[in-house]
Amino acid sequence: MSVKPKLLYIAHQNPYPPIDGGKIGIYYPLIYLNNFFEIFFACPINPKQYKIQKENVENHFLNKNIKTLLYPHNTKQDIKFLLKNFIKESPFKWDKYYSKRFQDEINKLIVKENIEFLWASAPHMAKYAIKARKMFPKIKIFFREHNIEFKLVEQFKNFTKNPIYKIISGWQFNKSKKLETKYWHLFDKVFFISDLDFTIANELKPEIYRKLIVLYDGYDIVINKPLVPKNTGFIYPVNFEAVQNLVNFKWFVNDVWISNLKELKKRNINLYVTGNTESRVKKVLGFNNIKDLNIISMGFVEDINRTILSYKYVLSPTIFGSGLRLKVLNGMACGKPVFLTPLDLSTCKVFEDMKNVVCFNTKKDFLEKLLSLEEDKEMYLKISEMAIETIKTYFNWNKYAEKVYKIIMEVE
Repeated sequence: MSVKPKLLYIAHQNPYPPIDGGKIGIYYPLIYLNNFFEIFFACPINPKQYKIQKENVENHFLNKNIKTLLYPHNTKQDIKFLLKNFIKESPFKWDKYYSKRFQDEINKLIVKENIEFLWASAPHMAKYAIKARKMFPKIKIFFREHNIEFKLVEQFKNFTKNPIYKIISGWQFNKSKKLETKYWHLFDKVFFISDLDFTIANELKPEIYRKLIVLYDGYDIVINKPLVPKNTGFIYPVNFEAVQNLVNFKWFVNDVWISNLKELKKRNINLYVTGNTESRVKKVLGFNNIKDLNIISMGFVEDINRTILSYKYVLSPTIFGSGLRLKVLNGMACGKPVFLTPLDLSTCKVFEDMKNVVCFNTKKDFLEKLLSLEEDKEMYLKISEMAIETIKTYFNWNKYAEKVYKIIMEVE
């Protein structure tokens, strides 16, 4: 058996267990790339959780034949990072992820294992790859964007009403855009998980178009044939730790859901929210009795796929965000019509309204398409079947890893 090339995969968080979109986008590439490379995985761990996580994470990945370099480093938000950021090139959100000692450990590992390729997942970790390249000029480095980060900062700047936040986010946007686009020049290849982000990058930096590549995340098929559950409700898997999810949820409830509440109540259609406590959902919406709005908080569910399969529709109400929503792929892999916005639709060329997803832009749009599906079972099943086929064809982790391997090995 031929010897596999060695790849060091650096991520900004521990992806095990893979319980949300950010972790999934790190964990499964690791697992599937391991079929083509000898993988070494490095990430920072909160010092307070280091002892507990280190053993569990190391053992899990060791069973997958993946060696780990876990480093105790605090990446939590702290006002001191913002205050010190005036003299730094990096935005404070990224700067807090860099540790000179962690860099030293990475460099030692590269020497010890004679590592040939380095993969940086997210801008937060790009500096480690660039510093390593300066130390070891022959190493090939690759950058995977989960989102274009400066677009998120720009969107927050435009959405916030707080004048202080607007000034700070404007300052950080300028830093983010300048450095993130600089990073694209310094890597051998840059991967984007959505057509929208790829287009933005190409328009900004056409001179490096050969470096820029679309690489859709994968998603494992949950069922091969769609099921129509008795519960006609919507399931919305969401993490309110991300500010964009707060904006999206409040917009949908206030501008779309409540406006159609009379019809929704008549048909006994509920919105089920997972991933947060009920008190958190109430606080986000500013309502004490969310059940009056036909909104039910399910808290943290152990099996998200089983939960999605129990309901008729999946919701992704993105008006603020970048990149591809993993909840969209999750819903499609479960054979569900996913209701999404034009922003979500634009992320992938393979998404087609009323063919494999359902796109809505207004409250009227939302209700009309919902009622169409409620009254036409054949249309519901057709969209569900096409959703499954789309995942099988375009969002396959094996194809993902094979494509990455081919691209990496062709870099001169």
